[in-house]
Amino acid sequence: MKSPVPIYDCHGHVGVHPDFPAYKHTPAEMICVMDLLNIEVLAITSTLACYNDCPRGNAEVAEALKRYPQRFRGYITVNPNPPGEALQELERWVGFHTPPLIKLHPDLHKYPVNGPHYRPVWDYANQTRAIVLVHTWDSDPNCGPLRLAPIAQEFMHARILIGHAGVTWRGYQQSMRVAEVAPNTFLDIAGSQSHRTVIEVAVSRLGAERILFGSDMPYLEAAVSLGRVLTAHIPDQAKELILRNNFRRLLEEGPGS
Repeated sequence: MKSPVPIYDCHGHVGVHPDFPAYKHTPAEMICVMDLLNIEVLAITSTLACYNDCPRGNAEVAEALKRYPQRFRGYITVNPNPPGEALQELERWVGFHTPPLIKLHPDLHKYPVNGPHYRPVWDYANQTRAIVLVHTWDSDPNCGPLRLAPIAQEFMHARILIGHAGVTWRGYQQSMRVAEVAPNTFLDIAGSQSHRTVIEVAVSRLGAERILFGSDMPYLEAAVSLGRVLTAHIPDQAKELILRNNFRRLLEEGPGS
């Protein structure tokens, strides 16, 4: 299965995940898969950074961007602890992209996304109109989607991607509730669970412009996420927005937009 339009994928990784097979996980191997599916651009974060070492993990992303600048965009992954390190990482890797791409993983970093140690990151994102991908899962106490509504309403210039859209059916419902009250939030459909008609429901409630294609590769098979979009009962124009135009537009909107 190959996409009829070149894809801008908002959710990928570099490195091996301890809970998933090491399937085509190097940047060069990932590009082979991307070419098969017609994924033109993949935004990546580091597995190592998501777990416990943001400085080394972000350096891995920097290397991938240096070697394959046309194919990858880089998230700067930040940990709220120890306080102060997050802003140091944002300043160190400011050259990744303009506007900045920031990744938060409150689950693995064991800190609530609305906790005070994250406020400097949200302030930075608001000032720079950053794109912030937040890992979410259903009603997780650290990163349940509903926690993002007050954040999005306070930091209105940050563009917040609800990572995995909460994963479960209930998580999707929570994510849509957030998106309905916060226009600067977007659903990222990457995830390990498939739900019949959920894309149709999201398009009906939010509009196709608020939904982004994410694969979570190499952890998950990118063709699965692609199949969800291509087989959804939505217009072809909506599919093109989800697969390409929505994330591309966010990437190209600068700080002054």
